[in-house]
Amino acid sequence: MTGLRQIVGVLWPSFIVACAMEMLVFALVDPVSVYCGADALHMSRQGAYTTAFFVFWLMAAASSACTVLLATQPEAERPDPSLRTPAP
Repeated sequence: MTGLRQIVGVLWPSFIVACAMEMLVFALVDPVSVYCGADALHMSRQGAYTTAFFVFWLMAAASSACTVLLATQPEAERPDPSLRTPAP
């Protein structure tokens, strides 16, 4: 798997998870009625939604990146491509 495919493989599912988390959390919670530091930053409701989305995306991306890291075969265990037999 190439580097670009790994990056896309991490960011796309984490984006979908962040969208779902955003809908779930803010269907139940109003960011203005809950103190979460937005008052101290003078953040609007839309700013709280945006910040929360990026936090959710970052958390999901970190989880996906850990999965890719653990699923990637170490270089020492990778088969040597020069030892492959040519296809008939």
